[in-house]
Amino acid sequence: MAPDDLRSEAVLMLVEAAKLCRALLGIELAEIGIHPGQDKLLRALYGNGEHSPSSLSKELRVRPPTVSKMLERLEAGGLIERDSHRSDHRRSIVRLSRDGEATLDAIDAVWKRLAEIATRDFSPETLRSAAAILGQMEENLATALHRLR
Repeated sequence: MAPDDLRSEAVLMLVEAAKLCRALLGIELAEIGIHPGQDKLLRALYGNGEHSPSSLSKELRVRPPTVSKMLERLEAGGLIERDSHRSDHRRSIVRLSRDGEATLDAIDAVWKRLAEIATRDFSPETLRSAAAILGQMEENLATALHRLR
């Protein structure tokens, strides 16, 4: 197979694997009342004190309206708390609630099950190679997306 064909095939397989992961993740997270993406937001808040919605947007690599919608849902579910910034009341700060912290254990269990399913029968060497390759792909794609926004 030609190098360009191999690249196309690799990306197609990545997209299909990502769709399947996302579908399984969505089912598992729904069982604990979380939507995909909200798990990463809650994880970003853990142990890091207070965040602004804009800093979360940058960290999660999503647009600000997406973070705003996630925050609304998480606040309604009692998993986060929002307050006005101490010195600038136009800005808000976000932090995990006690229920949000408790939910992280269930989220971690979901991710562990997903990892076990997706990497079943992989050797440690294969896992290291896969992580390196996927990390480079993520970096390449993030750079390209950043240029477009």
